[in-house]
Amino acid sequence: MAQFSVVKESDAPRPARQSGRLAARMREFEGYVDGVKRGEVGKLTTGRDETARGLALRISRAAKRKNRAIETWVVDNVVYFKVA
Repeated sequence: MAQFSVVKESDAPRPARQSGRLAARMREFEGYVDGVKRGEVGKLTTGRDETARGLALRISRAAKRKNRAIETWVVDNVVYFKVA
């Protein structure tokens, strides 16, 4: 079971900052979301060391950050998504 406690803000460690590489990747996927209009479907194919599930998760999170509702599905290891 988890243990809960309260500490002073000054005693808590500072939150980790996003690396430039992570921020760039987040912007990349947000760009994919912005690039798909109603009536269109985006298609993401896996690259080296990537899984379809990972791509689907990243595109879903990017849509959430952009306050956009999308629908994703995977067929033959390819991720498709559309604006809902």
